Amino acid sequence: MKRRNFLKIASPLAAAPLFINGLPIRTFATTSMLGSINCDVTDRVIVVVYLNGANDFINTFVPLDQHAIYAGHRPDMYLPTANLITLDDGMGPSVGTAQQLGLHPALAGLKTLYNDGKVNIIQGVGMPDPNRSHFKAIDLWLSGGDGSSSAVSNIDTGWIGRFLDNRYPYYEGLPFTGEPDPLGVLLGRMDNGGFHPPHDHRFEINLSGQDPSGYYSLISSIGGLPITDFPDSEHGDLLEYIMGVENNVNVYAPTITNTFNAGANSAAVTYPDNDLADQLRTVARMLSGGSRTKVFMTTQGGYDTHAFQVDVGSVTTGAHNNLLSDMNGAIKAFQDDLDALGLSDKVMTVVFSEFGRKVVQNGNYGLDHGTLGSMIVIGNGVEGGVTGNNLDLNALDSQNAPDPTTVQHDYRQVFGSLLQDWMGGNDDALAATFLTGTYTPKLNLVNTTSSIDPNCYIGAKEVQISVRIFLQGNLDTTTNTMKDDLRSASLIPLEEPYALLGFVPDNKGANIGAGLSTINDPNTSIVDWVLLELREENAPHDVLRSMAALVRRDGWVVDCNDGTSPVTFSNVDANMKYQIAVRHRNHLGVMTSMSVDVD
Repeated sequence: MKRRNFLKIASPLAAAPLFINGLPIRTFATTSMLGSINCDVTDRVIVVVYLNGANDFINTFVPLDQHAIYAGHRPDMYLPTANLITLDDGMGPSVGTAQQLGLHPALAGLKTLYNDGKVNIIQGVGMPDPNRSHFKAIDLWLSGGDGSSSAVSNIDTGWIGRFLDNRYPYYEGLPFTGEPDPLGVLLGRMDNGGFHPPHDHRFEINLSGQDPSGYYSLISSIGGLPITDFPDSEHGDLLEYIMGVENNVNVYAPTITNTFNAGANSAAVTYPDNDLADQLRTVARMLSGGSRTKVFMTTQGGYDTHAFQVDVGSVTTGAHNNLLSDMNGAIKAFQDDLDALGLSDKVMTVVFSEFGRKVVQNGNYGLDHGTLGSMIVIGNGVEGGVTGNNLDLNALDSQNAPDPTTVQHDYRQVFGSLLQDWMGGNDDALAATFLTGTYTPKLNLVNTTSSIDPNCYIGAKEVQISVRIFLQGNLDTTTNTMKDDLRSASLIPLEEPYALLGFVPDNKGANIGAGLSTINDPNTSIVDWVLLELREENAPHDVLRSMAALVRRDGWVVDCNDGTSPVTFSNVDANMKYQIAVRHRNHLGVMTSMSVDVD
């Protein structure tokens, strides 16, 4: 992967991270469209917890129906049933025989949340062709790849970014009234967040040495003239990216400072002293301060337990126990904090790792890279329980990892189900997010009380705009058609002229094609180029999208490629209403007197 493409889903590694509440933090873009739907879901949030290094989910959730097989594969590492926390003990959602799990003894807080119906454990999660490289595996998880040798394995944008880009297609790099916050915030020491969309960089803030209350004062002290001339080269791409980072810093620094300072964590909740807890505590405080950020991504490292996952002679202590204890305490405190702050109905937390570990232990009291794993979804809106059956511990590949052909759920099914049932993305949004059909069928992860009604789904679509105009002074009132003298005299430029006039149409450089050369009907021949604009309903001075098009003698504005079809805009929020404007080089522009529904 070229470095400039890698930067589309990663932070600039050469820069030091900015510290907010002692945590490295970067931000991603915002948009004006957060309030565009009629259903009350625009304040919902997904918090992603990434267990970096490949968690051993088999020791995290021990399959009780195969405990003897499990113990045989791990004679020095298995957890005896007496030490496990039985998941289905009559206190929480009940599960089937093939779903009976024993939780690691460090997960008492998770069990409490499960008893409250706030946890769903999804088993047998992976992708069709798993990759056992940490770097490539997380790249696949965050880009939406499937591990194959096809293009679906080599995507240079992040699925989170594609979802946000589809849902809010008119982002222009600046906060809007009522929506001052970045769409996504990445906390912790993670270089790849999956936030970059196809069309523009959601630039990440990546500076160092400041707590939230002083964030803006640090950023505002950075000076220097901006770079404006970027060479057409790899070097130029990197310069443009770096300048985008600086611009994003300047835009969002005061917002992040103010939001953090306006918030507070509950005095009744004590977070444990670990890095993940610090990240989640910061998320809760920002939400308390009014943040409307849609996706927060956090990370906990250390799960690459090739050696001494357990202490010699003490399977309930050691590195894995410490990691799970930190994760358990952080998530339980975070959920308790959200409850106390009255925010728990708007937040869903999802936990994943890039892959699981082998079923069979190695000679170092550890486990090597595996294949399939589990995911955890946590929140008031969760359909509590277990999704999927326990892994078959006798079905192993040649390297003693779970056979990847036994995968039960593609990881994109989990994220896709949350993006639709929790965040309200429509089918088109999911298709644009994941690029393939592997996000279906949906899983029942959001309870009926919280699941979004399909009538409330949103997402960008392809829409056609049918507009008819007449140019003053050019109209033949006898035939009610305009004159086409420019066309007959071959004076219409073959390429759209508006970019040279300072406009930036979506189809910049579009060629007139068949629209000029083959349409000579007396009523429908071409008169000239026009510029068609979609403007925001409540702020008609704000041009959201524009398209160079042709106007025919009969007044219809048509696509420049064929001279007959209505103008088509892709990636448009069809749930909105718009003001529609038409510009011409030699005439005053016109705009609809009221908003128009384009769906």
